[in-house]
Amino acid sequence: MLFTLSVLTLLSGNAAAQRSIGTPSGCKKLSGSAKQSCLACVGGGNFWQKESKTCGLAPGMKKSTPMKADPPPPKPKSMPKQKYVTVPAGTFQIGAVAGEDMVDARREIFDKATVTISRPFLMKTTEVTNGEWYFMMGSLTPSYRKDCGLDCPVGDVSWTKALEYLNKLSKKEGLEECYDLSGDLAEWKKGVECTGYRLPTQAEWEYAARGGTEGQRYGELADIAWYDDNSGDVAHPVGKKAPNAYGLFDMIGNVWEWTWDSEQADKSFAGKMTDPIIGGLNQGDSSEAKSRVIRGGSFHHASYENRATRYYQFPVTSVMSSLGFRPVRTVSATK
Repeated sequence: MLFTLSVLTLLSGNAAAQRSIGTPSGCKKLSGSAKQSCLACVGGGNFWQKESKTCGLAPGMKKSTPMKADPPPPKPKSMPKQKYVTVPAGTFQIGAVAGEDMVDARREIFDKATVTISRPFLMKTTEVTNGEWYFMMGSLTPSYRKDCGLDCPVGDVSWTKALEYLNKLSKKEGLEECYDLSGDLAEWKKGVECTGYRLPTQAEWEYAARGGTEGQRYGELADIAWYDDNSGDVAHPVGKKAPNAYGLFDMIGNVWEWTWDSEQADKSFAGKMTDPIIGGLNQGDSSEAKSRVIRGGSFHHASYENRATRYYQFPVTSVMSSLGFRPVRTVSATK
């Protein structure tokens, strides 16, 4: 891809060079996503255009020599130590409350419902990390960064691949696999009666994220979350911010987290509900069913996105560096 320059720049190779970066050392002077994009650009033998933040060659420039990719770190020889906490059964009001930090209302639940979580469940204290993913799945995702390492939350994981990971984890620990992935569409046949690892429902996720509180967050945002104002636009190692009262870290910020539920949330929570599973136990073939809800905000997003009540939906095949997940298990089904 050629980078179009002004007439003045075309007359001056030096001016073009001053606007471009062609070495890894030059990229490292940048920060956040610009730094990562620059490194990827010069790694392919091109120049990073500082002003427009695009990758290409300026007229008259010689293509740079591609840098060698860093070798992957050694694969963990055993599963990194995981910790789970018990989220108690209880009842709460799901959805946004008056005074929340909203910019728009497109992704808010306003038809509030009184939701009862009828049984306790185990939830991993942190998001799944690169190291855990690497051990279970055998390779790293594109979201891996050497400077953050294996303790960073894994990103670039689709909903479907998250289910595959959870089945593998269940099998490794001698538990039943919760998801039938043998066909084109996933099935969660036994629901919360399954003894293995699974994704939380939307209701379980929000209930756990609140940590017994009633507001939009369980603490001051800067104390509990990596978000756009303090993250440098990159993920950070898990568990470095303050946890909520249940001992859960990064429920707000760092990376978004997949849930099981399909995108019907704005019209599906109403009245009094017990253990709601929005969209049912079969994935279904509709476009709505093929999209799934994500929760919690991320390092890349502003404060109004980083709340217990905010949600989006994405197709089950979607991947992005700011999207990961964390496992849960039903306590009454555990050994």
